[in-house]
Amino acid sequence: MVRPYAVTGGRTEPAHGELLDLVTVVVATGQPLTADDRMRQTPEHRAILALCGGHVTVADLAADTGLPVGVVRVLLADLTAQGAVAVAPKRPASQRTEHDVLQEILNGLRAL
Repeated sequence: MVRPYAVTGGRTEPAHGELLDLVTVVVATGQPLTADDRMRQTPEHRAILALCGGHVTVADLAADTGLPVGVVRVLLADLTAQGAVAVAPKRPASQRTEHDVLQEILNGLRAL
């Protein structure tokens, strides 16, 4: 077992960008990575990127990879800086359906 601080290089917060919420939706961009970016990716980066084929929340990524949410947030920030992952824009509250709100609540509960 690898300690979380070893996976993130000792970082507890993203080096660049904002701290993502549990219900933030991310998706892989499909852009090719540079050789430098591919060399810096860990197996955890690749596992997260593989799960981002469709729209997925931060909470779901943490659950699917078995990694702590804090680690997933830091690794997602790395992938976003590389251009491999993009954060989907949030819909204004006026455009949310009841189903969307319930899905966000369910995702948050799953993350617990």
